[in-house]
Formats: sequence, C-alpha cells, structure tokens
Amino acid sequence: MIGEKIMNTKRLTLLALLIALCVVGANIKVMGSVAFDSMPAFFGTLVLGPVLGGVLGLLGHLVSAGLSGFPLTLPVHLVIAGIMFLTMLAYGYLRKGVKGNTFIRVLISDVVAYAINVPLSLVFLYPILKQAVFAYFFPLTIASIANIVVAEIVFAVIRQARPKMIANFQK
Repeated sequence: MIGEKIMNTKRLTLLALLIALCVVGANIKVMGSVAFDSMPAFFGTLVLGPVLGGVLGLLGHLVSAGLSGFPLTLPVHLVIAGIMFLTMLAYGYLRKGVKGNTFIRVLISDVVAYAINVPLSLVFLYPILKQAVFAYFFPLTIASIANIVVAEIVFAVIRQARPKMIANFQK
C-alpha cells in the first residue's frame, strides 16, 4: 500500500516537475544516450527519497535513450535504466544512513553513485557490449560528475535559502 507520504500533492507535483526536467536534460547530449538527464533524479533522491529518486533515474535514462533511438538496443537500455534505479537507491540510502558530518555523507554518497553509474555499470555491460564500453567511459564520467555536482549545488542552495521548503517535501 502506498503511504500518505508518497501520495502528498506537493510531493507528486515536485515529482512531475522533476520528470519534466529529466526530459529537458535528456535533450542535452554528451554522446549517444549519455545526457544530463540524471541531475533531477539525484536532486529528487535527496528531496523525495531513494525510491522516487530511483524512478526518476529510470525514467530519465529511458527518455534519453528513446530520444537517441535506443542506440544500444532496448534490452540493454532497460538494463541501464535498472542500474540508474539502483544508483539512486544506493545514493539516497547512503546519504541518510552514513554517520558523520555532512561533508563525509555527501562525499561517500557521491563517490558510490559515480562508482555504480560509471565503472560498475560498464563492467556489468562489458559481456554485452564488449570493447564498446571503453568508448563510453569518458563521456559517461563527465555527465555523471556534472549531474551529481549540479544536483548537490542546487540542493545545498535551496536547503540554505528555503529550509522549510525542503522539509515540506520530506514530510
């Protein structure tokens, strides 16, 4: 059963807005289906939680891949979308669960998100894509780091300027 927390009108409205931003980011390509579609997913994970952030990551990748014509085939992009879902879950749960000061929590969650999103996903995809995974490392690294950093900056600025606004979405 979906709890009241997930069905809050404000949270659903923010979710819809972030889905729209995933679509906008999906149109800003680095290479093939590698784009700036996951920044709203990282931000959404911080504000709405890991599960809804995972949904944003999954949808963001599928939209980006769809706009590119699924260059790696639909089944491969479904696997990548699943990896994006797992990336957001790990990012969100680590962010909440790691003890210590804010800098350590941010650093650990960001590094793990990058590690899942780039090197681990490429290792996982190597049996399918073979040598082609090496062509994706650099553009995927740039896009992943940029998406994470922008999401962290936006979250920090909003949390500093409007802490009650962030708290309203997390209730």
